[in-house]
Order: sequence, then structure tokens, then C-alpha cells
Amino acid sequence: MTKKRWVLLVLLIGVVAACAKKSKSHRESEWRGLTESEVRSKLEMKLPDKIPAEKRSAISDKVVAKMRERGVISEDPAVLDDAGDLADDADESAKY
Repeated sequence: MTKKRWVLLVLLIGVVAACAKKSKSHRESEWRGLTESEVRSKLEMKLPDKIPAEKRSAISDKVVAKMRERGVISEDPAVLDDAGDLADDADESAKY
């Protein structure tokens, strides 16, 4: 091969790699910042119905756990108190 063809081949490989990286980044950004319930519902839509419900639930649990580990999932908008339980707005207003 001539020098021009090598340069063209290297440029083509670079363009393909850049496109693949951008595509992967776009797919990851679709999932970033979702709440746990949103992730689970999105997974339910993506997983085929041929998979039994128990296995789909187990897959969802593993995916959510891994995403939580990586810090990709945002917290649900529910208000939590110090113990991690849902706080009652009525109880909060009665304290003051």
C-alpha cells in the first residue's frame, strides 16, 4: 500500500472510532440521572416478554444496584427523614 492509502485508512479508522464513542456516550446519557423507578420501568420496556417476571426482576435489581454503585441513579424526589423513612408533612408541621 502506498503512503496515501495508509493515511486514508488511519483517518477512516479514527472517524469510525469517534462515531462509536459518541454513540456510546449518547446511550449512557439517556440513563444518567434517572430515578430508580424510572430505570426499572425503562428496563421493563426493554426486556423481552419471553423472560419470566422473576428473572426480569432479578435483572432489574442487578442493574439498579450497579448503577447506584456508580452514582448514576438520582434519588427519588420523596422526602426522607434522618432514619431514611418517608417523612410525613403533617408530622413536620406539628413540630413547629
